[in-house]
Order: sequence, then C-alpha cells, then structure tokens
Amino acid sequence: MILARTFALAALAAALPALAQERPTLTIGSPSFQPLPIAVAQFQGEGGDARAAGVTEVVRGDLSLSGLFDVLDPRGFLADPSEGWAAPTIRFARWSDVGAEGLVKARMRQAGDELEAELHLYEVRAGREVLVKRLRAAASDPRALGHRISDEIVRYYTREPGIFSTKLVAIRKLRGHWELVMFDVDGKNPRVLLSERTILLAPCWRPDGRAVLLTSYRSGRPELWLYTLADRGFRRLAAIPNAYGGVYSPDGTRVAFTITDRANSDVWVMNADGTGAKRLTREPALDLSPSWSPDGTRLAFVSDRSGTPQIYLMGADGSSPRRLTFQGNYNQTPAWSPRGDAIAFTARDERKVFDVFVVSPENGKIQRVTQDQGRTNEEPTWAPNGRLMALKTDRAGASFQVVVSDARGEKQTVVTGGGGGELSAPAWGPLVE
Repeated sequence: MILARTFALAALAAALPALAQERPTLTIGSPSFQPLPIAVAQFQGEGGDARAAGVTEVVRGDLSLSGLFDVLDPRGFLADPSEGWAAPTIRFARWSDVGAEGLVKARMRQAGDELEAELHLYEVRAGREVLVKRLRAAASDPRALGHRISDEIVRYYTREPGIFSTKLVAIRKLRGHWELVMFDVDGKNPRVLLSERTILLAPCWRPDGRAVLLTSYRSGRPELWLYTLADRGFRRLAAIPNAYGGVYSPDGTRVAFTITDRANSDVWVMNADGTGAKRLTREPALDLSPSWSPDGTRLAFVSDRSGTPQIYLMGADGSSPRRLTFQGNYNQTPAWSPRGDAIAFTARDERKVFDVFVVSPENGKIQRVTQDQGRTNEEPTWAPNGRLMALKTDRAGASFQVVVSDARGEKQTVVTGGGGGELSAPAWGPLVE
C-alpha cells in the first residue's frame, strides 16, 4: 500500500512544474522580505521509528537557521495529527488558524541500508500540495536525511540550492594540542579529523570538498599542508617556509597565500600542486590574508601600506592594487562572498572590540553585521550560496563559539561551542552532490 502511494505521488510530482512556476520566491535583503511562517508537522516513521522525531527536529532547526522562515511552535498546532496526505484530506483552515503559510510533512521508512523520506510541501492559503520528493541517506546518518529535506524546501522557496548538507570545519585549541574539527552547519555532529601537538591554523576547503588546506607548524615553522578526507592523509603541499593562510581559487587550480620574511609579508600565488610559486605584492609593508573573487580574476587582501591595516583589491596577477576601506584603523580577514557583491571582514575599534562588517567591492559601501555581541566577532566565512556566513564569537561565554548569521546580521544563531576548547577560523565547505 505504501509503495503504491509512493508511485502515485511521484506521478503527481511530475505534474507539478506548472504549479511551481507560480510559487513565491523568498529573498533575504529584498525590501519586501518577511520570514515565511511555516509549520513542520511531526514526521511519521515506519513502525513508530523514533528516528522520525529526530529528523523532524533537524528540519525545524535548519529552516529556522536559514533566516528565511518563521518556524511555528508545534505545541500550538490545531490539526489532527492523523489527517491525510492528499490535499483534499487536509483541513488547511486548521493550519491557517495558527498562522502557517507553508506546511511540511514527511514519512520515513527503512530501505535496505538507507533511510527514505517522502517529503510533502503544501501552500496553506492556496490549499494545495506543491512539492513531493523522495530522498535518501545512509541509515547510520539520519541527520543527513533531515538536511536533505531542508535543502529541498529551501530550493523550492528560493530557487537556489540549500546549504544544509554542507559542512563547517574549524580549529579547536585544547591544552597542548590543536584539532581540525568538522561539524554539520547547525553545529551538531562534531568529528575530529586531525589532532596535532603543533599549531594548526587557517583551514580552507578545496573546492571539490574532498580536502582541507591548513597552515601547520609540524616542521617548526609555518607551511601549507593538505588534509584529505577519504584517507585521512596529511601531507606538505609545498616546501615553502614561512607560508601560511592558503586559499584555493574558485576553480581549484591555484592557491593564494602569504609568505613572511623578517618584518615584511607578501601575497603569493602558486599552482594547486604546490609548483610555480609567484610573488604578487612587493610593497615594504604587511600584505596578507588573500581572498579570491568568485570569478577568480581578483584578490582582496590586507595591507598596512597606508599606515594601518586596510582591505585592498588587486588583479589575480598582482596588477592594479587599490585601497577599498577607509573607515576604521584596523581592518582584516577579508572573505569574498560567492555572490561577488560583498566582502566580509573584521574591524577592531578603539575599545579593542572586534566586529564583522561587509563592504561592496565596487563602491566601498560598508554595512555592519555584528554589534554589542561580546568583545570578539571575527573571521567570517561565507556559505556557498552567499546568503549566510559563519564567524567566531565570544558572546555566549568565556570560550569561543561559532555563530551562523545572515549577511545583514538580522538573524544570528550560536550553533556550537568549543567542546572543552576554543574554536577559531571556521571555514564553510562547498556544495556537495
């Protein structure tokens, strides 16, 4: 019976494109944007599978974290939990009475060594079903199934890929050692990838999502090393001393990084295999922290050539450098948005409080992201859709945590603490298939 129902709904999904063309599009930052009130009904599990409750909570948390939705409290729901799945069997007035404009339902079943979810999305005002989708994940990782459901809901409303199946990495400093830790983007499911008794700094994902570039002091001085997820290997990328802060170009063919020589530092670039290193800056100043534009033609970087650390831009070959920021006297850690329209950076004020801002690379207009939320908000990293960012903060206690924020700072959520140490240098991974 369940199988027959699944095929019937799959046929319905094939007939949905005409309806989808009429769907609303949510865009954070647009003048008319308001979070969409959405109800996520308790998912049903085959034979009372308790995993369904956990997956429901993952979806509710993801949708709230996105800033796109006002996820309604299930304690206020009025609808009969046993109501049907087909639109004519749903009393949409019950959902409208609690303020819902979107309604999510799903049922799960074991399919071999996988979990399968049948996702249903409804527009409450129109009283219609607008999306049916079957999704799968390894049975050993039900949270992954929840993130995939969230990604499909976000895709429906934004027409952009969801980012909840991506990962975050960060450095966790503990007593006497440093760890490379990977999290789900909601801060849950932490896994230690690498533990070292020498300093680890500045992780950066390779664009294929299969490796992380790091600065390691294994040799006693900073060098660029590569950690690969498949075999947990950790190897020196290039035998270049005093090199740090490596970042991949968007196409993954080049790496920009910094080399320090006595009191001077410069931005360099090399091939992704560690060959062909070339110096890009030659000022008698500190030039460091490169970040690629999404088309790979320009770099943002920090320089104190004007007397104080400021954000600069230059061509990817080092040509035409120009100063971008003129406000403040201590600007650092630029991160170019994948959308290309903003560069996030950290600024320190006269009270030695660090906050995150974004600046337009075209006109230099600056917008604040954090304010009066602890003494440290820094090291921003963008989600691959450029709608969200993660950053390091001390707002929730003595140790550092990771916050996920929208680009305007209107929706900010502490997603994880240090787990007994201090987190730093979060790096948001790429979209995965």
